[in-house]
Amino acid sequence: MNTELLGIYLNDHLAGATAGTELARRISRTHPELRVLADDIEADRKELLDFMREVGVESRPHKEALGWLTEKAGRLKLNGRVLGRSPLSDVLELEALRVGIEGKTALWRTLRRLGSFDETRLERLADRAASQAELVDEYRLRLAPQSFDSPHVSGVDVERTFTVASTPEGVTEYLRDFSRAEQWDPGTVSCTRLDDGPVEVGSRWRNVSSFLGRKTELVYELTRDDERGLQFVGRNDTATSTDDISISAGPEPGTTRIAYHAHVEFNGLAKFGAPVAKLALEKLGTDTEKSLVRVLGAVR
Repeated sequence: MNTELLGIYLNDHLAGATAGTELARRISRTHPELRVLADDIEADRKELLDFMREVGVESRPHKEALGWLTEKAGRLKLNGRVLGRSPLSDVLELEALRVGIEGKTALWRTLRRLGSFDETRLERLADRAASQAELVDEYRLRLAPQSFDSPHVSGVDVERTFTVASTPEGVTEYLRDFSRAEQWDPGTVSCTRLDDGPVEVGSRWRNVSSFLGRKTELVYELTRDDERGLQFVGRNDTATSTDDISISAGPEPGTTRIAYHAHVEFNGLAKFGAPVAKLALEKLGTDTEKSLVRVLGAVR
């Protein structure tokens, strides 16, 4: 067997596997229910590295880097949004992931034909790829109608996904009371409950934040509280801010994975400040993640 050609072939697929892993992680941040799929795709990349080691093929870091850059460059495609995430992104990203899974399936079949690798293992991987393709198709076809029917919106999106050392129940109970934003949101100056009784859907808070050197006041309302997590919507004359917080069990017992998605829709002349606001909100998103990890516990 020509090991030089085999090395080129496997490294090319490794670059694709790296891009696919990054893409699957990105998709799972928007759709937390697909985290298991992302974990499986990452595991497939590690399986490929094992096969390469078996035949003495070294990975070429520049090709892995190329795969990583390819996925990042794919985010720059025009999809109907300049600053925010487009509803069309779901369809395009899932289609790209589906093509990658087809390429991976072809890889496993080729390696079986070579006869130099564990056929049982390759058969298992091919079956897993088929299941992955079926799952991606299911989500892609389910999301397509609502993606193309989405109304035109503008605004800024910020997303963060991280794990904390608290139970999902504890995290939900803590975040449900938005007045605690004073403890975990670096931009919040004060946050006061406007009504009485148990915190539930419909509860409201007056939030005063410091943003771009100015104090901004929004009235927030808890608009969703279910097994998926929490949603708060804040409004004033200038903007509407929607905070979606997905809460699910983390990889280890007693931990929680939080997927935080903030969308800010600007009104009137404030729309012209969206590019500057995007930069400020990205920094605020990073600082908020650090604060929540500090308050809810860092995973060791």
